[in-house]
Amino acid sequence: MKSIKVLPLVIVSSLIGAVVAVILIVTRTLPTQASAQATNIDNLYIYFLAFSGVIFGIVLIVLLVGVYRFRARPNDTREGKPIHGITWLEVLWTTIPFLIVVSCGAFGWYVLDVDDVSAEARKDGQNVHIVGYQFGWKYTYLNQEVGLQEQDQLVLPVNVPVRFELTTNDVMHAYWVPAWRMQMSTTPAQTNHTSITPTQTGEFEVICAFLCGVGHTGMNSSIEGSIIPKVRVVSQAEFEQWVAEQKAAAEQSTETAQTTDAAA
Repeated sequence: MKSIKVLPLVIVSSLIGAVVAVILIVTRTLPTQASAQATNIDNLYIYFLAFSGVIFGIVLIVLLVGVYRFRARPNDTREGKPIHGITWLEVLWTTIPFLIVVSCGAFGWYVLDVDDVSAEARKDGQNVHIVGYQFGWKYTYLNQEVGLQEQDQLVLPVNVPVRFELTTNDVMHAYWVPAWRMQMSTTPAQTNHTSITPTQTGEFEVICAFLCGVGHTGMNSSIEGSIIPKVRVVSQAEFEQWVAEQKAAAEQSTETAQTTDAAA
């Protein structure tokens, strides 16, 4: 009866899987890290990627060797002999995945906990309400000293924690700023929360990560022709100047409307 030496095969396939994992990690293409939370999230991603590469290598090599070793020869129509499982191997392939899943869950829980800056944002940061709609976003600044309503572009001060409240007017959307590693769903009749601390100034793309309808593509700010402006992160002084400009523009618009109504 044909057989395979299991232990050497597992060792060899594990080594090949490790090589695959290293290749995946080294060649990964991630956007710029532009938030304080990005490093932990990237480390979690690498952790998952490493296990994925090893498991892929083991499964692939064992599968290929098994297919080749136990292939049916031409004109051989005999049934294979019944065999009994290898107890130690069954225990191994149950215990190891269990430990991997538990460790991934624990690591993910840790990252979610340490990356949460909601408390700091409530006390000393910015609080922003985001509304998704088909097809765009509106931003309302909840801090009393800012108090801007339904802005088309999100502008934030650098190195200041931000707490987001996310809702939607219609269907599910997902607010995603890749450079922040931040993504949060907007669900009808529900308010979701997340927080982030931007650490780099500049403009960063914002994407809807859910297929939300025929205008979904336009909710990617990096696509030419999109009406969605990119997120801007500026210095504290520039942020205060922008807030003042927006308030002045809103007052001017109100005065114009009142003058028009009076003339009519």
